[in-house]
Amino acid sequence: MAKAKKTETKKKRSKENETQKTKLTLTFSRLQGFGGFATFILLAVNVTLILGSAWILINAQLFTKQDGICLSEQCINTASGVLRAMDRSADPCSDFYQYACGAWMKDNPVPEWTATWDRLAVLRESLLVEMRGILETPNSISDEPSAVRKAKLLYKTCMNTDELERKGLEPIKRTLQAVGLSTLPPGQLNTTEFDWLFTIAKSRRLLGINILYGFNIAEDVRNSSLYKIVIEQISPGFGEKFLLQSDKFTHELTEYKRHIVKMLTTYANWSGAALTPIEGENFAADVISVATQIAQVMTPVQERRSTNHLFHEVTLHELEQGPPGHEKWQLVNWTQYLEIIFNDTSVILDNKKDKVILLDLFYMQRLASLLDKIDPEMLERFIWWNVFSALAPLTIADFRTLGYEFSQQLFGLKARTPRWKGCTNNVNANFGLALSYAYVRSRLTQHEKNNVLTMLDDVRGAFEEAVHGLDWMDGVTREKTLSKLHAIRAFVGYPGWILNSTQLDKYYRNAYVLEDNLFDTFLNLTNAAVRRTMHNLRKKPNRNRWVATATTVNAFYSATLNSVTFPAGILKPPFYGNGIAAIDYGGIGAIMGHEVTHGFDDQGRRYDENGNLRQWWSLDTLQHYHDRVRCIIDQYNNYTMPELGNAFKVQGVNTQGENIADNGGLRAAFVAYKRRQTRPGNSIAMHQRLPGLPHVTDDQLFFLGFAQIWCGNSTRGALKSKLVDGVHAPNRVRVLGTLANSAEFAAAWNCPAGAPMNPQRKCVLW
Repeated sequence: MAKAKKTETKKKRSKENETQKTKLTLTFSRLQGFGGFATFILLAVNVTLILGSAWILINAQLFTKQDGICLSEQCINTASGVLRAMDRSADPCSDFYQYACGAWMKDNPVPEWTATWDRLAVLRESLLVEMRGILETPNSISDEPSAVRKAKLLYKTCMNTDELERKGLEPIKRTLQAVGLSTLPPGQLNTTEFDWLFTIAKSRRLLGINILYGFNIAEDVRNSSLYKIVIEQISPGFGEKFLLQSDKFTHELTEYKRHIVKMLTTYANWSGAALTPIEGENFAADVISVATQIAQVMTPVQERRSTNHLFHEVTLHELEQGPPGHEKWQLVNWTQYLEIIFNDTSVILDNKKDKVILLDLFYMQRLASLLDKIDPEMLERFIWWNVFSALAPLTIADFRTLGYEFSQQLFGLKARTPRWKGCTNNVNANFGLALSYAYVRSRLTQHEKNNVLTMLDDVRGAFEEAVHGLDWMDGVTREKTLSKLHAIRAFVGYPGWILNSTQLDKYYRNAYVLEDNLFDTFLNLTNAAVRRTMHNLRKKPNRNRWVATATTVNAFYSATLNSVTFPAGILKPPFYGNGIAAIDYGGIGAIMGHEVTHGFDDQGRRYDENGNLRQWWSLDTLQHYHDRVRCIIDQYNNYTMPELGNAFKVQGVNTQGENIADNGGLRAAFVAYKRRQTRPGNSIAMHQRLPGLPHVTDDQLFFLGFAQIWCGNSTRGALKSKLVDGVHAPNRVRVLGTLANSAEFAAAWNCPAGAPMNPQRKCVLW
């Protein structure tokens, strides 16, 4: 009898707990629209009211632990975000992107002042606001580094548009003359002799602008311990595919021509010179004609990605002489070109010892022939426009207005970007390390950095496990693959040296900011940056250098450094710090896997563990590799975007590197998460679920975390541009394509065989 009564009491309590659980879930659902600590407090108050006594509260806490529901502030915020993003009316096995992101896309249309809006953009917007706060804070009387003061002064100078109007066109005219161009568009009272080679070299040296040729100092891809001069092809100023498919992009080309005419007319009016409509039309037509002819001699992206696309290394003497049988080559005086670029530096070139890497010899040969036959005045107009259009936004407001109107037509913008955003980005581009100093001091603890590094070790371990299991890779290639994997160096958060104000100030010692003189400040900063780049020719590459500042919302893999970088800017929700491991591994974990996999994509796999371009794959294994890559290329070639119809498809070849990284990265992150679950002491923490989503398993949360970092919207113009020129597939395709190849995803969501998200054929490489 006593035993029966005890059992009845136990059942009664169990029923009460179930009722309390239901009420707790309902309470959370009502509050899920609120974020942050306020939600946590309100939830705690409601739980207290519902449970009614301390004894029941303790019981509820025990119940929650047993059920694995995470009720930390971070988890409640994360749950709110996950729920608000989902469209639970969609079938996850038919369209997981709609299921994971449908509500987010509905509630987050593209803002009027931009062309794309996704989770990365939201985080960048938040970071912009924080950087603005730093830049608008009055200078401290204490030991604030002079580099930070320079950053603040640049921001203040950039915001002073009244001074830009007062100076008018004087700065741009002075600069046009400095690089050997007329102060009026060619054909307008132009009586000077034009030396196009002098102008493109001077533009690279003084303005950092590459025209006709891309010039840089970079690591020798065959010996990354040395810097070399690198010359390669460069875009003619407008997308090559737009220029080469004029019938398909009539609207874009028409608007580009109209933009050129408007800019010229405005410049002429301010200069007091007459420009007839026909003169403007002819000028614009010449610019587009030359750009198109250059695009026609460029090597297509598909060929440049190919392993058969070779580079050539020559001495400066051989560069001047050119390849045998190409007499047009010597029309370009390379000695003069290099002398101008290295002017006012400490570098003295040696024609016999110094070497140049030509990343596209055939382009340079074809361009030399083109330059020989092209009309000189047309060429002058093309170069004049390239310089003028780069400098114009730094002067009067009329040019910036025309730039915005052009973006309206191309990308569908509906409002101008606030000036403070442009100025903040400008400062970040020039003083990113100084801003990082002010940004990271209280935002990323050593504990968090260590946790990120632990996650990265998990991901790397999972990738290693995958390599051991590949049946298509021979033993020798496998060992070399693992050697490269182990050699990848990781940079997380920020470089420690930037917190030393003395070192920071030394880094920016040659960066001068002239108060209320934005144009000349641009020239000073460009000069400092170009000189630093040129001086690298006589230095050894720093293998431990960072490729990004902490104030960057992105992640990186460097093939020549064989390193991965995860700046502080991206180590925030929804990518990291969500309070629940499944979401973190699906977010930043997949991004970690993505960057690691880049070391073994169609481009990265060509470099060895030291960052040197070298063939270290056996031919048999390489054939198997290419077969699997072809599967991915074909898969993504078949994706279209509903907004654009079937006329525009994803470019499987152009996006293959990113698609390989997405697929390999997700797989490595999932295995890393499962390995972390089995680690001693992690069993409870690694199986937690979210309030409001009690029936969503931890594996399902992982895939939700992955999909939701790519929730986004784009204008039609931006989407078209991404499909035409982008190396990334659209966000929707990144999610659908990657998950369709994941058997683990299909198992987690119980997708039947043959469902859209569980096709019979799956492309698996890493």
